[in-house]
Amino acid sequence: MASDPNAPRSRRALLAAAAGGAAAFAATTALPLTAAAADGDPVLVGAEHTGGSETSLVITSADPLDPQAAFRAHNTDADAAGVIGASGDETLASEDTPFTGVYGWSVADPVDAIGSGVWGDSPDSGVVGTGSVGVLGLGGVGVWGDGSGAPGVIGDSDSATVAGVLARGATATGLGLSVVGKAKFSRSGRHTIGAGRSSLTIALNGTTSGSKVFAVLNSNRSGRYVRAVVPTTNSFTVYLNAAVTSASYVAWFVLD
Repeated sequence: MASDPNAPRSRRALLAAAAGGAAAFAATTALPLTAAAADGDPVLVGAEHTGGSETSLVITSADPLDPQAAFRAHNTDADAAGVIGASGDETLASEDTPFTGVYGWSVADPVDAIGSGVWGDSPDSGVVGTGSVGVLGLGGVGVWGDGSGAPGVIGDSDSATVAGVLARGATATGLGLSVVGKAKFSRSGRHTIGAGRSSLTIALNGTTSGSKVFAVLNSNRSGRYVRAVVPTTNSFTVYLNAAVTSASYVAWFVLD
């Protein structure tokens, strides 16, 4: 015979039901935290999980004044990465990832060989690296910059002594810089010496009396040549051995 839900219940029965509910709540709070996996199985720390579709974590109530990460992985062992992401065959993936926050692995693209271990994409900066070395590239090509309508690689410096980009040979005789194609320098140019003149002063910020300035006649003038180039503060003067009889070009280049 089914019990009547409206029938009066004893005080002892009510206390027993309350105790049972509290025990059930305590049991659920003692379980490990889980996230919904792609196939409906819970994701538990310390276990391996396999699914046939994508698993995602979404933060829906982030406080703009206190932003929270959607996913955080912290490995207290510095001898292994905090997060490892891999795509395709992992045969050649490194098993040694000490002192690495995120390790990414991918096989090569069979069409154009640009498989990416890590891909960063943003309307601003796709990848930002900070530290004593912001970005370290190792391999057949350490860093490859491909510019389409913009420079492939930019190095900035506001220092008069620290370079924006340093190209360095591994030894004193090692090749520091190799350029394939044209090279363009902002501290070079071509100016005209007017007819009847034998010298030309060119203003250029940053030059000093110790600057290395080179100049040659860029027009064919028989018996005429550059006799000297004398730099000074923010300018330099090109001297010919004699005045030219018609307007002539002088090409120049400043090293420092």
